[in-house]
Amino acid sequence: MANEENNDGILGRLKSKLDRMLGRKDAESFDVSFTQKRGTPSMRTAFRIDVDNMQVICRSPRIKCKITDISANGVGFKSSKDFPVGEIIESVLLWSGKPVLKNIKMKVVRRKGNLVGCEFLDIDKNQDKVISKIVVAAQKRSIKTSHSGVKPAQNIDKEILETAEKQAKKASAKAPSKKIKL
Repeated sequence: MANEENNDGILGRLKSKLDRMLGRKDAESFDVSFTQKRGTPSMRTAFRIDVDNMQVICRSPRIKCKITDISANGVGFKSSKDFPVGEIIESVLLWSGKPVLKNIKMKVVRRKGNLVGCEFLDIDKNQDKVISKIVVAAQKRSIKTSHSGVKPAQNIDKEILETAEKQAKKASAKAPSKKIKL
């Protein structure tokens, strides 16, 4: 039995523990299996949250699109322009109409109709902090809306904008100085 558990991995251990908790004997046991389908949302590497107050401005071609969802690894947005899979997009992300992330590179990883799915490329630590803050704020907003049915106050918007400004200042302060004293 112990050797069988080692072969089955975590599902085997969970099954065995459940059998013990329910007082089942080996003959009464049930079988558990799990397979993921390629290309399903479960294959994503980060949790996505729907947003209603974000836009992306693509630099080339210059087009403004509404972001439908965001995660720590990328965004999904609606676009009338055809973005082929694999294309690299330089962009600016807007939160409530104000730029919070500039010079973001994204790679188109999926396209279905007018929906475009992109992953972030080469983001630095400061940009990652802002993205994380946006995702958490969007989650808070979603939870408050679902519990109360009312849109939350603008405190979250203000917090996001302040964080973006602080991170931008930190990034510019860390830029090396080219002045040389002799």
